[in-house]
Amino acid sequence: MGKRRIQVDDLLRFAMPSDPQISPDGTRAVFGLHRLDLESNGFASVLWMVSLSGGDAKQFTAGAKRDHSPRWSPDGRWVAFLSNRSGKDQIWLIPADGGEARQITHLRDGVKDLSWAPDSRRLCFLSRSRPDEREEEQAKPDPVVVRRYTRMAYKFDGVGLFDEDRPPQIHTVDVVTGEVVRITDDPYPVQFPVWSVDGEEILFVGTREDRWDDTYVRDVYAMRPRDGRLRCLTRSRGPVQAPTPSPDGRWVAYAGHDDRSGHATNVRVWVVPFEGGESVDLTDAMDRSVGGYMGSDVRVAPMVLPIRWNPEGTHVYFVAGDHGNAHLYAVDVATRRVQRVTTRAVEAVSCFDVGPLGRVVYQAMDAVTPEEIWLHEATTDRPLTDFNGALTGELDLGEVEVFQYAGADDWPIDAWLYKPPDFVEGRKYPLILQIHGGPHSAYGNIFSHGTFLLAAAGYLVLRTNPRGSQGYGEAFARAVIEDWGGRDFQDLMRGVDAVIQRGYVDTARMGVTGGSYGGFMTNWVISHTDRFRAAVTEVCICNLLSFYGTSDIGYLFGERQLGGRPWTNPQRLWEFSPLKYVERVATPVLIIGNEEDHRCPIEQSEQWFIALRKLGRDAEFVRYPGEAHTMQSNGRPKPRIDRLRRLLAWWGRHLGGDAAAVERPLAQAEAAE
Repeated sequence: MGKRRIQVDDLLRFAMPSDPQISPDGTRAVFGLHRLDLESNGFASVLWMVSLSGGDAKQFTAGAKRDHSPRWSPDGRWVAFLSNRSGKDQIWLIPADGGEARQITHLRDGVKDLSWAPDSRRLCFLSRSRPDEREEEQAKPDPVVVRRYTRMAYKFDGVGLFDEDRPPQIHTVDVVTGEVVRITDDPYPVQFPVWSVDGEEILFVGTREDRWDDTYVRDVYAMRPRDGRLRCLTRSRGPVQAPTPSPDGRWVAYAGHDDRSGHATNVRVWVVPFEGGESVDLTDAMDRSVGGYMGSDVRVAPMVLPIRWNPEGTHVYFVAGDHGNAHLYAVDVATRRVQRVTTRAVEAVSCFDVGPLGRVVYQAMDAVTPEEIWLHEATTDRPLTDFNGALTGELDLGEVEVFQYAGADDWPIDAWLYKPPDFVEGRKYPLILQIHGGPHSAYGNIFSHGTFLLAAAGYLVLRTNPRGSQGYGEAFARAVIEDWGGRDFQDLMRGVDAVIQRGYVDTARMGVTGGSYGGFMTNWVISHTDRFRAAVTEVCICNLLSFYGTSDIGYLFGERQLGGRPWTNPQRLWEFSPLKYVERVATPVLIIGNEEDHRCPIEQSEQWFIALRKLGRDAEFVRYPGEAHTMQSNGRPKPRIDRLRRLLAWWGRHLGGDAAAVERPLAQAEAAE
């Protein structure tokens, strides 16, 4: 039987391994394995274990709920993990050699961000609950819900509205007795708790600024649980993430930046003495930003990637983007020399862990290979798992061509062109331009089910990294600041022109689409050119005046990106708003909004839709209840499947692709093959 085209329902078949953790003796790794579950309309995940010396991975926990975030006890006897088996995420414990898992926290609001103490007896974690508020004592719903706020940071996308009086605080739990102790109790935000090497203090990221909600500046603190003594280790000028003590306890490494280029500033690796003092920037000369900026619809990874010391305490490991790849790097703390660790030229690394014996495990994908768990040892990299090989072995994905073209000012711009599986030179195909979000995210060598689906339906799909994208240095990222819709727009249009020049684009059948900043740019494109026959704008921005006060980050992000406040410089924000130019739009547009989106609130989609319909334009509005900003990559499966089918129908109606080839139920498609 020959290979087949990818199908809509194949989304449900991808396995997504995540968060690998090496055992203290360096012989094994435990990780989560996630799948979309149509029956529960959510994610299901269990833990798996794999030997680093070879052999097949084996399932470690079981059930239909979500087991995730495994962490080895320092003595190697236990694996703690988070699970929603009892409702909200709680800490569970299982013997490292297998057996029954037992629940050790029972807090009303659940827990997150667990870290073992060196004595293997205690864990620290974050929770909004107090120790005496147990999950079985859920408060009865109030028929009249009244919320009171005094802070601007009262909501966050994917979380919803906060209870201002119940910020997450650091707790500890004794894994033998189950006793929970609340360590911090203040109104300030607390993140990334981790134990010091001697077990005497807990490090975390926080602030003591009264107007903490009006700044990104954070510092690394240390709290002594036994008496509440608090120390501030850093004197930051920007955000701070993921503090990690060195093995000898002398230093703390962390990721952060000094805000010298605002939102475009490279996140870098720093170290500060454990007793506090002057921080040292280890990666400034690299001119790349630490972290993962390339999303995928078949990946599970945290927003903030880890940084790790090697066991000898000489190097700090981190992930950084470079020209559409995300590699694992290590920086020598003494010399500040940065070396790439992983050896493959094309890869997108996300979570990783560093263990003894020179071993590093990590999760990675590329443009045609979904995520798997890999091992780096000495100078070689090899996969430890093959969860998705059988599925991708069935598929004819077509060619993904990587090329470069001259953008505005002749800047070199990277691009990825997805071709239909039956692509024939000399034939004309409809083209869809996809625009990424951010603006400081990026496309690259990442597996995208949705993009391959469009190619399988007969479209050329173009992805580019215009100025503003990460992976090309701070100046490249900074070039979009206060210039949305300027040279970034020119970069995108020149990419379309570069593909047209190859002679296989039907220029009468071109579409444009994007989400978030990509939705803004889609709105901008169709209000500044009529060259596209149809558009899809998702979780978009159209009015930067109202975005300022309705987005969870608008009052900081919008101001710093575009340099204006609605009451001091309304004309500036209006000039950057596609809504100002809506009368120019002649392109049919499908608008997709998510009702629990606090990042680009659905009111932006509503304004765009009403304006277009008032003007008599061809516009359709689809709303997804209960979904947040990133639904298309990590939302519930039923809305995601529905969205894909609606996209195929829309593009088929306006550009003439073959939706029937990819939207059949999987069993029916296999029978036809």
